[in-house]
This record gives sequence, C-alpha cells and structure tokens, in this order.
Amino acid sequence: MDFKPILNDIVNTVDGAIGAGLVGTDGIVIDQVSTKGVFDISAVGAEYATIIKNAKKASENFGLGKTSEIMISTEKAMMIMMTIGNDYFITMALELDGNLGRGRLEVKKAIPKLERELT
Repeated sequence: MDFKPILNDIVNTVDGAIGAGLVGTDGIVIDQVSTKGVFDISAVGAEYATIIKNAKKASENFGLGKTSEIMISTEKAMMIMMTIGNDYFITMALELDGNLGRGRLEVKKAIPKLERELT
C-alpha cells in the first residue's frame, strides 16, 4: 500500500499546504508527505489522535452522530482532520494564508482513494 501519491496530490494541489498524513486513531502515522522539512506529521498525528478520539466520544455521547471533520487554527498553521472509517484519519497542515476551502475539498476527495488502499 503506497499512500504517498494520494497525499502528494493533496499537498501539490492546495496553495499553502505544509504537509499531509494518514494516521491511525492510535496515533501511529501510516504515511506522510511534507513540503517543509521542519514539519513533522508524526508528532502532530500522535497528538491529534487524542483530539479525534475525544471528539468522537463527545459527539456520540451528545447524540450528534459521528465526527467526520475537525479543524484547528494555531498561531502558525491551520490543521484539517477528517476521519476515515473508525480506525484512521487524514490530516493536512496549511499555512495561515493557505487555501482552506480547497484544502478541505482535496482532503475530502482523497478519502475514498485512501479507503480503497486500506482494504
């Protein structure tokens, strides 16, 4: 299973993309790409896996259904995270002036491709 071409397509298509990764909900990064050597999707994925798990639990406890997407803005970047089934999520980091709408679209379009590769 080679996820790099799918992740590269996302990063290369979105203005301001810093990197993208496929991460297990256990925090283990399955694959990643980065446009900047200093950005480590592994560390981000491991930390944000906890956020994904907590958001899923809270959404279900409040009767809101499944969590499908989480976005986080920080001083230096925006993070888009979308769930893939119960066991994985895709995350993409964008510069603050990056194209957020296009980023969300490209991540969403990549999910069926990643699902096919995961089965």
